[in-house]
Amino acid sequence: MIQIKFAVCDDDEIVLDAVYQRVLSIFKRCGVEADGTKYLSPVKLYDYIRDPARRHDYNLICLDIDMPKLDGVSLGKAIHANCPETDIIFVSNRADRVFDTLLNVRPFGFVRKSNFSSDLLNTLQAYIVSKIDTNHFLVVKTDNNSVTRSLRVVKIVYIESLRDHQFIYMQDGDKIDVRMTMDELERELSQYDIVRTHKGYLVNLKYIRRIDAAGITLSDGTTVGLSRTKAQEVKVQYLKYLRKTGATLMES
Repeated sequence: MIQIKFAVCDDDEIVLDAVYQRVLSIFKRCGVEADGTKYLSPVKLYDYIRDPARRHDYNLICLDIDMPKLDGVSLGKAIHANCPETDIIFVSNRADRVFDTLLNVRPFGFVRKSNFSSDLLNTLQAYIVSKIDTNHFLVVKTDNNSVTRSLRVVKIVYIESLRDHQFIYMQDGDKIDVRMTMDELERELSQYDIVRTHKGYLVNLKYIRRIDAAGITLSDGTTVGLSRTKAQEVKVQYLKYLRKTGATLMES
């Protein structure tokens, strides 16, 4: 059984209780063992997630956007900075700030309070599926082909080509020197939302935080190359990925 620890943050106590109970109900219906916490104050949640010992506490946090002292977008950025593995779903009436959340937070989804029941059900179902569909592996040869390793694809952040070596950077900080060409790696990983951004880089869309003229900024702050010839294609693929993981719910 999947186990999820989640939090809900909203400054309206009635809405907070409604969202919390609905999330619990959906998880239970889908066979997920869930443990939740409610935060009426965004500042209290901010203080909690800033504690290094608690950065892995929550798998999912549901946030309102309009909140006093600390709005949801700023709080979402802080969550990603301190708890990079925690997913965020915005539950808000502020559809006008959708692109703000995409650019600055890259949430898993956006639930409109005006269409709350349907949006939340669809978003959480997609979230559960994303947690189940993580058992894909890439088998690679290392150390002059003498050692075989099986890498969980979802944990691959990016791959860098340096001369005759390809280095795979994993989410846990591991750096693996593999004996495969970039073309071979691209073919193996193309179905898993890992895209070629430059002749020297393959990047997992899951870990992109920003795309701009300087390149691609990843969740850990690393900047990787984005070639001019690949820029438009990568942006299109990234937007498709965002929609697949929840952004379609933002459309009316």
